[in-house]
Amino acid sequence: MENLDERFEKYLGEFQPRRPRALPEPAIHRQVWPRCLAAAAAITIALGAWLWSVRQKPAGQEARNVTSNRPVVSEQQRPRRPLSIVVLTHLAVENPAGLDAALVAAQKNRLPRFDRKDSALRILGKE
Repeated sequence: MENLDERFEKYLGEFQPRRPRALPEPAIHRQVWPRCLAAAAAITIALGAWLWSVRQKPAGQEARNVTSNRPVVSEQQRPRRPLSIVVLTHLAVENPAGLDAALVAAQKNRLPRFDRKDSALRILGKE
């Protein structure tokens, strides 16, 4: 075992450290800057032309006052926004009766119905 260690040390002693060669300096291409500048100018001109065309009114089109014959939807028929946690918390602190009324109104529109013929809950309820 000693003989192997000595041979290994002798083998390692044959290697001599040497300095690594210097890294090559990157070549500075002076022709790249004009290309980048030209590309930036082209993008700027294209963006400016696009913005100009978007802001222009199309010829022959003027704003018209359009009325529709649709019936006006009452406040009760309009879909309400979903109640957020902040609104519900505010109602619970300030007006508990209002919270109950809001929850009752929300359950009519948002909870799944089981009394319809095509309801999946009705089918599951039969099992």
